[in-house]
Order: sequence, then C-alpha cells, then structure tokens
Amino acid sequence: MTRDKEACLNEIAEGLPEILRRLHHGLPIANGEMELTVAQMRALHGIGDHGDCTMGELAHKLGITLSAATGLVDRLIQRGLVERESGKDDRRVVYVRLADAGRRAREVFRKERQRHMAGALRRLSAHELERIADSINLLRSALEAARGEEEK
Repeated sequence: MTRDKEACLNEIAEGLPEILRRLHHGLPIANGEMELTVAQMRALHGIGDHGDCTMGELAHKLGITLSAATGLVDRLIQRGLVERESGKDDRRVVYVRLADAGRRAREVFRKERQRHMAGALRRLSAHELERIADSINLLRSALEAARGEEEK
C-alpha cells in the first residue's frame, strides 16, 4: 500500500529534524583546544563552500539576519579562523574568507563528521546507502528549485 503525498510530506517534515538531531548527537565540535558552537561550524562551512562572500551572502546562506552573521564572523575573526576585507571598488561591501586556521579546522571537522556518519550507518548495505544518497540528492535539488522560485 502506498502512502499519499500528504502523508509522505508529514513523514519528511517530522523525520528530518529527528534525523539531524541523531546525526549530530555525540558529534564533537571540539578539536584539541578549539571548541566551536554549531553556528560557528555552520559559518565556517558556509564560507568555505562559497569562497570569498559578502556578509549578506553568508547571512542568506545560513538563514540568519545580517547582524547575527556579523556577530558570528566577529567571533570567528577573534579566534583567527576568518578574515574580513572591504571591497576594492566599494568599501561598504565587506567580504569574508577562511583564514588558514579556519580551513584546517573545517577539514578536521569535516573528516570527523564523515567518520561519525560512517560509524552510525555501518550496518547498512551499499545498496541501502546508495538509496539514501539518491534520496538526499533528490531532496537537495527540490529544495534548491523551491528556493529559486521563492527568490523570483
């Protein structure tokens, strides 16, 4: 028996937050003496994924206000993980990029997240993992398309 579309949407809406909580549970966000908040890690990944980006672009990517992004970046700058630079053509535009220490931290945490994920999913077969990966890619595409429609 197949579920109707609304039942599937409800399962997705209820299941995703639970899945994310379980995936992040026990995932360390500290590396030696470096301890970061989840928001700081998200910012490092957002900046690293985007390369040099404006504060506005970072805020949009993270789904937070510009003032929240600015505070987050200020704390990352204090820790030597991020650099800020005014635009060459327009000094009002501020760009952020990962510092060398930020790139290293991002890579360490990326590897740790992957190791944690592999341990959590070790009981699944290659076929089951492929189905999950395909579903995640499908969901990502649908969300990107929806975001593009909202921005029009």
